[in-house]
Amino acid sequence: MADFWALLTAYYGIDWLALVLGISGSYMISNQNRFGFLLASVGCLCGFCVALLSSQFGFVVYNVLLMGIMVRGFINLSRFQSGHGAPAE
Repeated sequence: MADFWALLTAYYGIDWLALVLGISGSYMISNQNRFGFLLASVGCLCGFCVALLSSQFGFVVYNVLLMGIMVRGFINLSRFQSGHGAPAE
């Protein structure tokens, strides 16, 4: 049982937090809820921390790129919801 608990808390639970926030944020984004971008961004930051802790630098780059895509999506959704244009293609 101790080995199982150690496996779940290897990265201080940040990996699980990244999972929950990322999935919740993605679900909210799919429903055009702007709060989902905040959740997904915090999840992305958690994933960035886990990638640094585990020395997986490919995932560090992935999380940085994903954060940029989320910022772009937030800007496009804000513009679309305010009626100032169509979302970018």
